[in-house]
Amino acid sequence: MDFISNKDPQIKEMLSSIGIKNIEELFCDIPATLKLPRPSIDDGLSEYEGLRHMEKLAAKNSFPSFENYLGAGAYEHHVPALVNAICSKSEFLTSYTPYQAEASQGMLQAIFEYQSAICALTGMDVANASVYDGASACAEAALMALRHNKTRSKILVADSLHPNYKGVVEQYLKNQNGKIETIKFKNDGSLDLEDFYNKVDDNTAAVLFQSPNFFGVVEELKPFIEFAKSKGVLTIICANPIAYGLFSSAGELGADIAVGDCQPLGLSLSFGGPYVGYMACKQELVRQMPGRIVGETVDTKNRRGFVLTLQAREQHIRREKATSNICTNQALAALAALVGILWYGPNGLKELALTNYQRSNYLKNHLNNVKGLKVDTTATTFNEFVLTFEKPLEEVLTIFRKEGIEPGIELGRYYPSYKQSLLVAVTETKNKDQLDRYINVAKLCASKKGQL
Repeated sequence: MDFISNKDPQIKEMLSSIGIKNIEELFCDIPATLKLPRPSIDDGLSEYEGLRHMEKLAAKNSFPSFENYLGAGAYEHHVPALVNAICSKSEFLTSYTPYQAEASQGMLQAIFEYQSAICALTGMDVANASVYDGASACAEAALMALRHNKTRSKILVADSLHPNYKGVVEQYLKNQNGKIETIKFKNDGSLDLEDFYNKVDDNTAAVLFQSPNFFGVVEELKPFIEFAKSKGVLTIICANPIAYGLFSSAGELGADIAVGDCQPLGLSLSFGGPYVGYMACKQELVRQMPGRIVGETVDTKNRRGFVLTLQAREQHIRREKATSNICTNQALAALAALVGILWYGPNGLKELALTNYQRSNYLKNHLNNVKGLKVDTTATTFNEFVLTFEKPLEEVLTIFRKEGIEPGIELGRYYPSYKQSLLVAVTETKNKDQLDRYINVAKLCASKKGQL
């Protein structure tokens, strides 16, 4: 609808009705230090002047051409042109938040197909319409476990889970009477099975793993999951969905809930979001699933149709009975992930996963042969690995950046014991020439000649 601003007569009438003299009185509770003074002249800029002003501001930005080896949950992948072509269609791009019962059949079908794709990837029985991101998916899965095991209050969390995800889980559980305990990881980055055995008790509701974990290590989860089952503990696996193209799915491993972030499947980096979190689970847990689920049915004429099947959130049910306060799903981002999945298909996804695995391991194995560098090759890694330098990282980063390379994330920001280490991510966007150039710069950093 068109916006028609209020004129003085309407403003005065409304002020009189609520018993105040001027609009400023509406904001009397806001401290004066937080208020900006009204400008003496507020005529604004013309459209042309506004454009020139924005161009002038934009010219201050500098975008150097860096080769990017950053990862840790946000990965540089090729986004097929088809993804943006489909997502930019007006019927998807401008659709209203699709949680209403009257949501269009087209949007409902897109969500249904997304759910089906996630079930196929994870090997689970049912998936929801998506949540905000991988971190919130982990937290919601922990709440699911606490609702399912009402007499238990402890969630075991792998210390190799993404630290940001871990922080969100802690924040969610803070006021939910949930207790978090971490499982240690070993020197190679894989989980300590003995520590896990010692920490599982009768009060443990669930255990949350990540594989490939924050260090890129593919965990051997079978013994963990089998032991958890023997104790009545639910298992949650957080995973990069591309890894399922090469390694066992959550369902094949016997997990109860699968979560993660779909960013690698068709979403650009976009300075950190918006992304889309996926959630899937076994049939017996479907009533604890947050958000909403779209189902397939037929109408009175036996024509295929789609409906909102489940959405037990706070707008539809008593607050204390709701499974979540999530008010929407990331429909457009979920659509992008769906188009990415369909573009690659089962065989293409396997090839994509294999390419990520091979190229990252090519770089890892060659760096391991460089004196002055340390790479642990005992554990299987996917598209990330830990690289440790003898030289101070400040010098290393400076040398790499002079060569136009962002070599990885400083792990000391998250784990103090890794202050000399980088987390290096390699995807299909890096060819052999680029990887060889990285190796040569790393050799320069490790050598005495590589001094500042």
